Amino acid sequence: MPSLSTLGLAVLAVLPAVSAQSAGCGKAPPSSGTKSMSVNGRQRQYILQLPNNYDRNKPHRVVIGYHWRDGSMNDVAGGGFYGLRSLAGDSTIFVAPNGLNAGWANMGGEDITFTDQIVAMLKNDLCVSDEFFATGWSYGGAMSHSVACSRPDVFKAVAVIAGAQLSGCSGGSTPVAYLGMHGAADNVLPISMGRQLRDHWLRTNGCQSKNAPEPSAGQQNHMKTVYECSRAPVTWIANGGGHVPDPSGANGVKFAPRETWDFFNAAVANNPGNPGNPGTPTTIVTSVVPQPTYQPPPPPPPQQNCSPRWGQCGGQGWNGPTCCQDGSTCRAQNQWYSQCL
Repeated sequence: MPSLSTLGLAVLAVLPAVSAQSAGCGKAPPSSGTKSMSVNGRQRQYILQLPNNYDRNKPHRVVIGYHWRDGSMNDVAGGGFYGLRSLAGDSTIFVAPNGLNAGWANMGGEDITFTDQIVAMLKNDLCVSDEFFATGWSYGGAMSHSVACSRPDVFKAVAVIAGAQLSGCSGGSTPVAYLGMHGAADNVLPISMGRQLRDHWLRTNGCQSKNAPEPSAGQQNHMKTVYECSRAPVTWIANGGGHVPDPSGANGVKFAPRETWDFFNAAVANNPGNPGNPGTPTTIVTSVVPQPTYQPPPPPPPQQNCSPRWGQCGGQGWNGPTCCQDGSTCRAQNQWYSQCL
């Protein structure tokens, strides 16, 4: 008959690992709302959103949502942190940082330093686990990719919506779970830029090469590829839409929030994608709903040749329209492109 000590060890062997508690556990929490801190001599702002039933003695996961070019922390918080807050219940603390000049150029790594200070604040003042995640669209997606490169010891997974290499990638050789989503009709940051980010993590995460089908531009559907990886998981979801933060898939369903939340959950559940538990790699193609080639409705005069909202309207080598349809303004993103916002 086994001893009590032997039984105890056997029980511990099958229990999942418990995330370490932070120094902030047990402390009276700060309130939700707009906060500020000094970063390299500059005042930086962010929005902190605690769960409605925050428990000071229970470690919470953290999601940092980065805004897009010419967006703000208010846009991210007002949009429910890319739709994730409604899925999180009381499990998660959300943070929306504000970028300098409404973007994430990350000059000299200043936005990584800002992120570092936010992480330090969360660990010191609140009860958090080691499950930190990042997400964002466009420039915010670029910044999410950047923190995965620079802080793989902090972020367990990132979800990048229509991102590109805009905020740098210092490091990038340590595996991090990566979800990339991009539209085949994106004329601001073409899908090829999204593939470049994906391919970086395929190499870093030890993934096997495989075909990743994509819908044609304008098709109302999306296609999901789950790669077989030895170090950390990578998933790629291509859709037929353009440069938008809430892409639609088959039957017009907004798929990004649920896919992101499920990916974050899987990234920390039994360490999927690691050599000891690679999971079941599959390629999932959603039901393809054939659609006629997308033809945007002609704008009313006098703006017949202007770009639509979210479309490109300038930049080095751009030969298309330089004006925007009603309700949007052409704003420079960088030397390569300007966007109707």
